[in-house]
Amino acid sequence: MVSVQYYIILNEHAGSGQAGILWPQIKARLDAAQVTYQVATSEYADHAILLSEQFAKQLPDTPHQNWVVLAVGGDGTLHETINGLTQTPRQYPIPVAYLPVGSGNDFARGVGMAHDWTSALTQIIQCTHPTNYDVGVYNETVKEERGVFTNNFGIGFDASIIARANQSKAKVWLNHHHLGSLAYLSAALGVYYNQQGFMLTVHVNGRRDIFPNAFLVTTTNHPYFGGGVGIVPNATLTDHQLHLVVIEKPNFLKLIWLALRLVFKRHLTSKSVHYYTAKNLHLTVPAIEYGQLDGEEMGGHFFDVYVGLKQYPFWIDVTM
Repeated sequence: MVSVQYYIILNEHAGSGQAGILWPQIKARLDAAQVTYQVATSEYADHAILLSEQFAKQLPDTPHQNWVVLAVGGDGTLHETINGLTQTPRQYPIPVAYLPVGSGNDFARGVGMAHDWTSALTQIIQCTHPTNYDVGVYNETVKEERGVFTNNFGIGFDASIIARANQSKAKVWLNHHHLGSLAYLSAALGVYYNQQGFMLTVHVNGRRDIFPNAFLVTTTNHPYFGGGVGIVPNATLTDHQLHLVVIEKPNFLKLIWLALRLVFKRHLTSKSVHYYTAKNLHLTVPAIEYGQLDGEEMGGHFFDVYVGLKQYPFWIDVTM
């Protein structure tokens, strides 16, 4: 087994506090496996970005360093951690690992990690080499924001659902009983009636498509979003493609029909669903809409965003 050291970024608030409750057990497993590690606690929004960026800056940019940055939390914790690691370009990127103890854990599903944290931790600490997986890169020119995402970037319906679910008091109870995805489902019903169609322009593969009544716009890196919803069943983290799904606003009956088709993975052939694959995308929305990155709220504003791909090394052995 390769002797590696772990710089752990712990988000005790992930999963409505479940990560903090589980941490003593996680620490005990690490100690029993005689793993060498340091722990830094993420205490506020974007703190993990700062922690991982500072760690990356102090570590020499050499091919033989044996450190892995381990995010313990949810998809948001991984999102912040990898964004911090990529703030400063390195010839030899520091591998990142992810222990899924949050609400959605969509990246874990997408990469094929074990569902329970104990087995997932084994997939990390018994890993012997990094594996490169696709991550999305974005440049949003309106707010002058750029970075990476591991799961998906969304505008409209899914982003509004996340904003509503994050404000839900029921989410804490549902997370405690491992039913976090139900928080998104209940939020979806409330959001539907308030979410209006909006103008969207898609520049992709040398063409320009205009949708005057866009409702859900999701660029995804693997099959899942929203806590396990298979929005693009055939997407993988190694296909070197972005997958864009645009859904025009359906009436309520069509929405139910779409939801049923989604369950049986047949929604992409529906008339109101438009599906693209590409290495690069350019999306513009000249209206104030909610946005989300890996389940993290971006707030509401106009969008002019360029999206692409890169590869990043992950310290996870999903063959176990």
